[in-house]
Amino acid sequence: METPRADAPAHDPAGARRWQPQRVADAVLAAEASMDRLDAVRARVAGGAANTHGGDPGLHRNRSTVVRHAVNYLVAVRAAQLAAPAEAVAGPVVDVGAGTGAFSPLLAERLGRELHVVDTDPRHTALAAAAFPGTGVHTDLEEAPRGAVVTAMEVIEHIEPRHQVPFVASLAAAVLPGGALVLSTPDESGYPRGWSGYAPHVGPVDAAGLARAVSQGTGGWPVTVLRVDGPTFSLTPVGALVQGTANRAWNLVSGVAAGLEPRVTGLLHRVTKDRPAAAVPPEGSWRVLPVGGDDGGWRGGTGLLAVATAPA
Repeated sequence: METPRADAPAHDPAGARRWQPQRVADAVLAAEASMDRLDAVRARVAGGAANTHGGDPGLHRNRSTVVRHAVNYLVAVRAAQLAAPAEAVAGPVVDVGAGTGAFSPLLAERLGRELHVVDTDPRHTALAAAAFPGTGVHTDLEEAPRGAVVTAMEVIEHIEPRHQVPFVASLAAAVLPGGALVLSTPDESGYPRGWSGYAPHVGPVDAAGLARAVSQGTGGWPVTVLRVDGPTFSLTPVGALVQGTANRAWNLVSGVAAGLEPRVTGLLHRVTKDRPAAAVPPEGSWRVLPVGGDDGGWRGGTGLLAVATAPA
């Protein structure tokens, strides 16, 4: 396969169509159905408890968050289809750091591959196993089969910088020859001091940092970093300041009042899970292009996705 150039011009409409997420509204409905399945088993699995730091998105679902994650997964699907087409390499898709797996079925459906999810939190894997009985569920990546496609969506920013390259190396070791490795992360470089203020994000990376971690962790596989722009991704300087300040304030409050976060999360879940959903933006609302010298920087969008192809 021809690897897209990292310096491809940002105005290239053909390139934008190449990576464009497809059938977004269908994906959002499917993800929300997965969250409903998780809600149905939550009360009888693991005491109904789960990690409140994003791994169980159904606990703080809203249409904006669901759309953003669904688009990320759909861009991952397009990247995997181009980097490791099914006719070229057989094998499952392995979603690492998948949490409860609410979005992981999108990979299996769109790629037509067997699905395995990996998460180190046993509360998440217990919920995933109960809600998605046809899925392979693992708490250790070494227990999962090697994948033709291995993904880690919105995970690397939760890992301290000194551990990021070893983390990518562990992912690379799980990829079959000729397969694809896909990682996504928010670009927080536009926030004050390059951090959104969200406490679990201990290792935010920009486009260059993501490319460097993947290149070093894979031992030099060809890497393309994509930027996602559009609804739920674009961020203004004012928005960056407000969000960063609010997140830092919440860190202080939740740190002082022990146990406040789970209670607030539970309340939000009860309120938001039955709230009427907002409209899904129409097809074509997102632009996805390889990061280059003229891609607009972080103002062009706060979504980043790296795809690397293993030697055959």
